[in-house]
Amino acid sequence: MKTLKLLPLFLVAFLFCNYTAVAQEEEEDEEDEVVEEVATRIIGTYTGVEDGAFVFTHEDENGEENTISFEKVSPLLKGMYDLSDKKLVGKKFQIEYITENVVDEDDEEMLTSERTIISLTKL
Repeated sequence: MKTLKLLPLFLVAFLFCNYTAVAQEEEEDEEDEVVEEVATRIIGTYTGVEDGAFVFTHEDENGEENTISFEKVSPLLKGMYDLSDKKLVGKKFQIEYITENVVDEDDEEMLTSERTIISLTKL
């Protein structure tokens, strides 16, 4: 009779222990996924919008001109510069951006690089 009264207590204790163990595992998994993002800084000339991406030309370390596109712009910058405005085409900017590896929408097993502008200064 006494063991029947203790059964709910043991059941609650068992479920609580399992929940905390699972929650702790999930927290460790999230910590593993955090990737330190390093910002890159370049000086580029804005050439416009192509396929929804903001395109700039810049010189690489070898002095060759390259094109670079950015899929996203930091929400703080959207109010500062309207990159859809054609008046900005041909203007020089100092661009600071981060690159993130994200899962491709079409092929979930493939990662693609996505660049986000985090700082933009007109020169």
